[in-house]
Amino acid sequence: MNSLQVCCGEFIRIILFVLNFIFWAAGGVILGVGIYVKVQVDNLVGVTVSHDTLNTSALFLITLGCIVFVVGLLGCCGSLTQNRCMLLLYFSLVTIIFLGEIALAIAVYANKDTVTQSIKDQFSDCMGKYDNTTTPNNVCKDAIDSVQSVLHCCGVNKTTDWKDYNHPLAPPESCCEDQTKCNYSTAYQDGCFTVINTFVNHNAKYIGFGVLGVALVELLGMSLACYLRTFIIKRTEYLEPHAA
Repeated sequence: MNSLQVCCGEFIRIILFVLNFIFWAAGGVILGVGIYVKVQVDNLVGVTVSHDTLNTSALFLITLGCIVFVVGLLGCCGSLTQNRCMLLLYFSLVTIIFLGEIALAIAVYANKDTVTQSIKDQFSDCMGKYDNTTTPNNVCKDAIDSVQSVLHCCGVNKTTDWKDYNHPLAPPESCCEDQTKCNYSTAYQDGCFTVINTFVNHNAKYIGFGVLGVALVELLGMSLACYLRTFIIKRTEYLEPHAA
């Protein structure tokens, strides 16, 4: 094993450590934000989303933060201690996540029409349950109010969709910026599905670049971990006869 191979191995180890330290720190921040929102959800004021939506978002952030934190920690420890088992576990986890993302992307793309229609059907179904007073916590009402307030939209495709759901004179107050004077004239005129579809179409290339960037970083981490583990194995095999 020559000096160039040793230098390359150490350089790869440093890059892998720095890359995963960033992930580890980011995972810690995401986890902290998720825990804070979960703990303080009842004390948050001035937000336009419901508590149920905040709770769901908090659980998502906690789950995502835990995954990123653990993967980043394994990468940091594996590269710092040059532990082959940690590097193998890190490589395996990132590979599973990477393959899962590919499978999810393929499934969504192959069934995009079905997924789109399912989202519209779910939203329409919730609109039908919006005024349901039989349950103390109306999840549909909270979800629709959150979506309409945040996205500044009303109904599925257009504001007047609400006329088909027992709102002949005025849509829900979440359809209006001024909720004290809410009617079909002052309500947001774009449907929620229309707003989301327009946003995705206008920002498709940026979303694509973001997904591609994440995939490249994952591939980079997998490649670095694989190279470093191979380097450690070869170095150990080289040093053992010389030590004897």
